[in-house]
Amino acid sequence: MADKDSTMSAIGAELKANPPAIVNSTRRKFGAARAQKQKTAILLSKARQAGVKIPSASPGKFSK
Repeated sequence: MADKDSTMSAIGAELKANPPAIVNSTRRKFGAARAQKQKTAILLSKARQAGVKIPSASPGKFSK
């Protein structure tokens, strides 16, 4: 398994070069800040799928 930094950099470069269409839709509907949060969530999700050990988000106000 590759190290965390190189994997995250590779995924980030791929997202920057080829952003998901849903991010543009979110930016148009809700603004740039929310689109950036979504981009971060996609990055972390892809990194977890690639095997990088990233802890899940702490419980928020919607968790039970």
